[in-house]
Amino acid sequence: MKNWVSAWFLVVVIGVGVSIPAQAIMPLQGLLLVAVDATTEDSVAPTQQRTVATVGALTEDTNRTAQDDDTMTAAQIVARDGQMWFERMQQVLQAQNFSVSLVHIQGQRTELFRWLHGVSDDGQSLEILYSLNGPEVHIVRRNQRVSYFHPMMAPYSIRANSLFGPIPLGFYNSFAELADSYNVVAMGGARVIDRPAVHVRLVPRDQERFGYSVWIDRESGMLLRVATVSPSGEILEQIHITSMELSDEMNPDLLQVKTIGLPPLVRDDPSLNPVRHAWKKNWLPVGFKQIRANHHQLPMTGIPADYFLYSDGMTRISIYVSEDPKASNSFAYEGLDSLYSHQYQNYTVTVVGRVPMSMLQRIALSVRP
Repeated sequence: MKNWVSAWFLVVVIGVGVSIPAQAIMPLQGLLLVAVDATTEDSVAPTQQRTVATVGALTEDTNRTAQDDDTMTAAQIVARDGQMWFERMQQVLQAQNFSVSLVHIQGQRTELFRWLHGVSDDGQSLEILYSLNGPEVHIVRRNQRVSYFHPMMAPYSIRANSLFGPIPLGFYNSFAELADSYNVVAMGGARVIDRPAVHVRLVPRDQERFGYSVWIDRESGMLLRVATVSPSGEILEQIHITSMELSDEMNPDLLQVKTIGLPPLVRDDPSLNPVRHAWKKNWLPVGFKQIRANHHQLPMTGIPADYFLYSDGMTRISIYVSEDPKASNSFAYEGLDSLYSHQYQNYTVTVVGRVPMSMLQRIALSVRP
């Protein structure tokens, strides 16, 4: 059952008709689940000038800290400091040249990766993430084009602003895009891979979705460690940076990304296949906004479905409504990535996302014509 659910997740959440073999999924289940559920958005590749401006702004903020502390409460101070460190980390992930080794831990599965990022002299943003154990998987980003290479499946590309992998999507965005759903607080100092670090927590405002503990290098602002935490305090997933190198020069291995031929883009134009019914979602968690809606056939079954994708800036929820008389009354799979499906009249409503099961169930039961 678990293997079947893993395959189902991937072919369903993509929403663009790409079929992925089940045997290619298990080694990077969580990684590819996020990867194929990408959204096309406009963005500008980071530049060196942007980095300089950001460092200058952070310096000014630091100089004002002593004055601000005299007029702020303790809660306001930890919130301000938490946001300052989060924004600093976000800018480093977008604009800094770095080479990183990391360990991704989810349940009993441990994955090792090498992660390279750089900005070329002509302003191109380049990135590579590749596995060091299991099947040889490479994920490549050149500006707003992300390509996936796996030995058991045909390579493909999608349009996206950032490389989709173990790192949460919200870490590439400013905190303003998360503020409706999360509070950020600085928790104090720590030591990670023998480096002084700052511990920052992203705490859900509604206490009903997953939170994140983040450790940031005090000297450089680089991400060092992440833990995804359930509402009850259980650690569901961990990412540990085991070594890192930050440099003024881009890693030479990234030069090939500038000229390498990338696989074709997956067709993803919602205007060509609009939804067929005006489904109402009578309940959605605060902060989740619709970023895609279309109608397509589910790759594994061929059943047509209306598809809706929502995001709170940190995580995503996919809703599928299909006419399927043979469907069972309900089905649920709970984990870091969960699924809830139930039948309403002649339709099956399925909700998939990296949120607690109670949230998925409440969303599914609220969907009506």
